[in-house]
Amino acid sequence: MKRITLTTLGLLGLAACQPVPPPPPATCDDSYQSLVGSNIGAVTLPSGLTHRIIPPNTAYNEDFSPDRLNVFVDDKGWIARVTCG
Repeated sequence: MKRITLTTLGLLGLAACQPVPPPPPATCDDSYQSLVGSNIGAVTLPSGLTHRIIPPNTAYNEDFSPDRLNVFVDDKGWIARVTCG
């Protein structure tokens, strides 16, 4: 009986040493529409979310990436529009 207990404890000990997998990356969705009207300086985006902040009159590449959040800000830093892509 002790052998089974020690083996079980040993396996549990090894399992505790396994690294915790990182959380899945954040994805772009409609929930970010609530950011419109906020100041970009007051917004905290998830660390795993691919995003870009696009000021007015700025050229940007229109390549499509469905998981990327595009944040369009006005000249004072207020979020005017958000899109995925």
